[in-house]
Amino acid sequence: MKTRSRLAGVLPFLVLLLAIGLGPPQPQAMAAPALLEELRYRVEVLSLQNAARVKLTLNRLGPGRYTAEITGETLGLIKLLSGGQRERLQTEMVWRNQRLLPLIYREESWRGKKRRLKEYRFNYAQSRLELWEWHEGKGLAKKWHTDLADQVYDPLSAFYNCRLGILGPTREGETSTIQGIPYPQPEAMEVRLGAEGKDGRQVMLSLINPVFQDSRGVVFANVDKQLVPHQAWTTVSGITIRGLLLPESVIMAPGLPGLNAPGLAASRRPPMEALPATAGRGKSR
Repeated sequence: MKTRSRLAGVLPFLVLLLAIGLGPPQPQAMAAPALLEELRYRVEVLSLQNAARVKLTLNRLGPGRYTAEITGETLGLIKLLSGGQRERLQTEMVWRNQRLLPLIYREESWRGKKRRLKEYRFNYAQSRLELWEWHEGKGLAKKWHTDLADQVYDPLSAFYNCRLGILGPTREGETSTIQGIPYPQPEAMEVRLGAEGKDGRQVMLSLINPVFQDSRGVVFANVDKQLVPHQAWTTVSGITIRGLLLPESVIMAPGLPGLNAPGLAASRRPPMEALPATAGRGKSR
C-alpha cells in the first residue's frame, strides 16, 4: 500500500485548489450547463515560469445541481519529463441541507497513453460510500465500500462550501477540520485562517492522515474576501511549486445563483433524505 495521501500525486498541478468535455453526458431533461466560475492559474516550478496550466470551473447543471472540475496539464520541459502528464478532478454536487453535498467524485489522470480513473459514489439513501475503479477493457468495477455514518467531503465540494462560509474557519487564527474521503485510511483537511496582508488573507491547508505521518502535506495561499486563491504555493521533495491566478479568470459573485446560502447559520447535520442517483450514467471519456 502506498504511504502517501492519495492527493499527493496531483498536488503539483492542483496546488491552488488545495489552498482550501470529459464528463459523462447529462440526462436529456437537464438544461445545458451554465458556467458560474472559471479560475485559470499559471504554475511555476523553480525557474520555469510556465510549467503547467490549471483551470477550475463551476457549472450549474439545473436547479440545485452543480459540477466542479479542475484540470491540470504540464507544459514545456515539465511535460517532457512527466510523459505529458494530465490530471482531472470532478465532483457532481447537489444543494441539500443548506450545503453542497458531493454525489460523485472522480480522480482521473493520464501519463502518456496510460489512464487511471477512480470514482467515489455517495449513496445517501443507503448511507454508503463506494469506490469504483476503471480497468482497460473492463470499464468501472467496484473496489471498496464503507458505511457513510458522517458527512465527508472531497476537495472540490469542501472548497466551495468554504467559499460559501458553510465549512472552514471564519475568524483570524481559527482552525477547522473537514473530514475527507476515508480511503485507504481516514483523512482530514485542516484549514487555518491567517492575518490580512497586502496580498490578501493567508490560508494554510494541511492534509492529515493519522496512520501514515509522512503523508501530511501543507499548502499556503493568499485569498481575497471571497476566499479565491490569487496565489498558492507548496513544497514537494524540496521544490517549491507556485500557482498564480491569471487575469482572464472569471470569479462568480458571492453566494450561488438562485440560492439563498445561509452561510454560517447552515445546519451541519449529515443528510438524511435520499439524493438523486446519477452514478454510472454514461461512460467517462
